[in-house]
Amino acid sequence: MKKLMFSIALFALLIGCSANGGDPDNTGGSPVASPVPTNDNDNQANQGGDEQNGDHAAATSQEAADAVIRALKDKDLTKLAAVIHPEKGLLFSPYAHIDQATALVFQKDELPDLTDATVRTWGVHDGSGDPIELTFAQYYDKFVYDKPFIDAESVGQDEILGHGNTIVNIDEVFPNSYIVDYHFSGFDKQYEGMDWESLILVLEQHEGFWYVSAVVHSQWTI
Repeated sequence: MKKLMFSIALFALLIGCSANGGDPDNTGGSPVASPVPTNDNDNQANQGGDEQNGDHAAATSQEAADAVIRALKDKDLTKLAAVIHPEKGLLFSPYAHIDQATALVFQKDELPDLTDATVRTWGVHDGSGDPIELTFAQYYDKFVYDKPFIDAESVGQDEILGHGNTIVNIDEVFPNSYIVDYHFSGFDKQYEGMDWESLILVLEQHEGFWYVSAVVHSQWTI
């Protein structure tokens, strides 16, 4: 009889252990929670620019400059338009002295396509005074990205590197702006540096983000 009672008690104990996951010390507490998986969409929403503040708006002046110079190099006007100043638009100047009477300004949704056949007057040629009458693509090749500026010999951070006899008036036209000067000191030794060229990006802050307000070509002028 005692043996029968012992067998029943042992059987009950084994059943109880199985119910507790095989751990007789388990007191029935709450199970340990599994790690919560991260949401990739939430991470992506915090990366890059703020869509509500103008496409992929740049958080710093250098970020804006990098985006603009790469877009110009790639002739990616969609990416260029994304960082155009939302109020002032984008001004193009063929020389470092900005002639506000003739310089053309485009809002982001007005930027011409490189296939646009419209001939516009972009200012006047240095020396001759003849009007600069070119399509956007022609102007782009002559007064925007005519040299590999993304690989410039030197880059001036808020500093003009190329100097000639032209009065640079960027600070007057765009006070409190930040400029980045992509500069080549010259290309042919026989010209002793008089064939230097620069591409100057004029950057401004708007509602906490940085945009490009002007693309200025600079070179030795007569």
